[in-house]
Order: sequence, then C-alpha cells, then structure tokens
Amino acid sequence: MEYVVRHIGDICKKVCSGGTPTSSNSSYYEGGTIPWLNTNEVNFCNIYDTNKKITKEGLKNSAAKFIPENSVIVAMYGVTAGKSAITKIPLTTNQACCNLIIDEKEADYRFVYYFLQQQCDNLNKLANGGAQQNLNALLIKRYKISLPTLPVQRKIASILSAYDSLIENNAKRIHLLEQMAENLYKEWFIRFRFPGYENTEFVDGLPKGWKVRKIKDCYKTCSGGTPNREKSEYYANGTIYWVKTGEIQDSIIIDTEEKITSDALKHSSARLLPPNSILMAMYGVNIGKLGILARQMSCNQAACVFLPNKDKQASYYLFFHLKSIREYLINIGFGAAQQNLSQAIINKIRIIVPIENIELKFGQRISALYRQIESLQRQSVLLTRQRDLLLPRLMSGKLEVKV
Repeated sequence: MEYVVRHIGDICKKVCSGGTPTSSNSSYYEGGTIPWLNTNEVNFCNIYDTNKKITKEGLKNSAAKFIPENSVIVAMYGVTAGKSAITKIPLTTNQACCNLIIDEKEADYRFVYYFLQQQCDNLNKLANGGAQQNLNALLIKRYKISLPTLPVQRKIASILSAYDSLIENNAKRIHLLEQMAENLYKEWFIRFRFPGYENTEFVDGLPKGWKVRKIKDCYKTCSGGTPNREKSEYYANGTIYWVKTGEIQDSIIIDTEEKITSDALKHSSARLLPPNSILMAMYGVNIGKLGILARQMSCNQAACVFLPNKDKQASYYLFFHLKSIREYLINIGFGAAQQNLSQAIINKIRIIVPIENIELKFGQRISALYRQIESLQRQSVLLTRQRDLLLPRLMSGKLEVKV
C-alpha cells in the first residue's frame, strides 16, 4: 500500500484555537445556546453536545469562534493533553483546543482522528512546559501524517468507526438504563411514592418506621492504599484490579487501568475488596463520584469504601442517596486548593434509612437494570480491545484493505 507523508497543517482548510469568554460576566453564559467545548471533554470521542453553553455576546467578546461539524479537535494542555475528538455539531472551543478543519479533498477527517488517536503518546512527548504539559498549534500543524489514497483512508475509517458506533450505542443504552434507575430512586425516596405508600402513615415528614441515622451506624467503611510507585515489580504483571479515583464514574467498575501484585497488596495499605462494594472519591476532580465493584478489587487511599451488606449485595439505595446529596458532600469538604472528604466526615453524615423491605425491593429492581448495564459495559470493553488491535495494523498498512 502506497503512503504519502504530509504535514497535518497541509491537509487542513484551517487550523485554529478558541477562547474563553470572561467568566465574571454572567451575560456571556446565562441563557447561552452556543455549545462551548472545554478540553476536559476531548477524550477520544464524538462530540454531540457540550457541558457549557455561551451567548452570542460571549462569542462576540472573546476569541471563541465557530468550528464546523466533522472537525478534529486536539487538546493542547490540561488533563487530556494529546487526546482528540470529532465534532458532530458546529461548536466553539476554549483556547486549549487545537481545531483542525480537514480539507475533504486531501484527507478523510476520520482517518486523521484515528491517526492522532494512535499518536497520542508521541504528541505528549513533544509537549513542553514545567508543571503542566503543553502542545501548541504550530507543533500540531508541523506533525507528519502518512496518508494512503483517499478511498483507502475512507475504507479504514469506516472499519474503525463501525466499532466506535457500536460502543457509542452501548453508551446511550447504558445512559437510558441509569436514568431509569435514578428516576425510580426519585419516585420512591424523594416523592415517597414507593409500593404501598397509599396506606403508609407519615410522621414528621417521613414514612412511619423510617429513620435518620449516621452512616457509621448503618454501613462498614474502609479505604485503600497505593503501593510504592518506585517499586515497578508491584505493578508489572499484576493480576489484582486496582481502582484509582479517576476511574470512579457513577457506574459499575468492571476493569481497571492498572493492576497490582499480591506482594504490592502485602506491603501497602491496599486491601482486597469484595464484589458489590461501593466506592466514593474523597478528593480530586472526581470528589463525590461513585462506583460499584463488579468483582473483587482493591483501590487507592482516595476512595471511601462502603462494604456490601450481610447478603453480599450492593446497597443501591446508598449509592443513589449519596449521589443525590453530592453537592452537600462537596460543600462540607475541606481544604484550600483542593476540596477533601474523609472517612471521619462521611461516617458522621446523617441519611434517611427506609424500612428494610422497601430497601430490599428497590435493590431487586435496580440490580436487574445494573445487570444489563454490566453486560453492555463488558461488550464495549471487548469491542474497544478489538478496535485497538486493528487500529495500528490498519493504519500502518500491515493489514491491507480492498476498496
């Protein structure tokens, strides 16, 4: 297969960054309808919406500018530096995004995206800066890309994007199931429309028999630990799943980025945690986020672990209750530059405790939904692995495609 080496800037109609409207001016954000992308959202994905919107006034009075659909975005700095995404809607971005508007006569935007995805580590090596790595638009424009013919590019991109479409559909189905579970929680425990509520007596605003108790009186908690990073043998060929708080994302945890050895477990405060344990991030960008362990795992010290009940079942009620009071949890966190929670603080939190049969019925309903979620997550993990195996072989031409 014949390849031509080009600079990325030469296959683009335009390369630009964005801007951030002054955050102190509320008129730039309140009631805004223009999608505005932050680099935290650039994470090897298609962008269909953004977490924030800006107004026309915010757009006019900043360096933000509209980027068309099917542009490729590269994060230049921040936690996602080097990662890329595809815009599926016209949107604006902040100044940490390098926006590549691909010339469709020169290259397939999807092929460029998969190339950059594969080159993420190399891009980060080019980054400069002290405490924080930085890329810049000039470096990205000058970065070389090997291109086969356009028909071959489109064929390769179609094969890889078919996997991503399936993964994306699974993510949408998972979101719907999670929404169903959350709506059930709100119906039963916020609106108090649980089974049999019509014949239930209420005392001081709560159903009779329900109580307000401290978490420590209802659940056993613990934490984890981080094996010595200087001892590579604690991580090399590890088989014990080890959860970092960045992996706690309000859902089931079925896999971890890193695994540790039994020796690492022995020489650190990390411990084996049973399936169905609930984890809550106590500090960092994920403070208050929750996860449910699908299998036996361990975790770092930044997570508070709620151990499963005597029947070894996850307390789905606790999961959704903690999620519903997240803002309160963050507000009671302490610390200067970084908010923090601790086991001591968490154990003193008072929560509403329903009568046992209501909590049991809720758990049964929710566990059926979460079994489906876990199945979809496992499918997506397999699809991701298959795509990642194909990606370098297709992009390099080792696996030839017919057009």
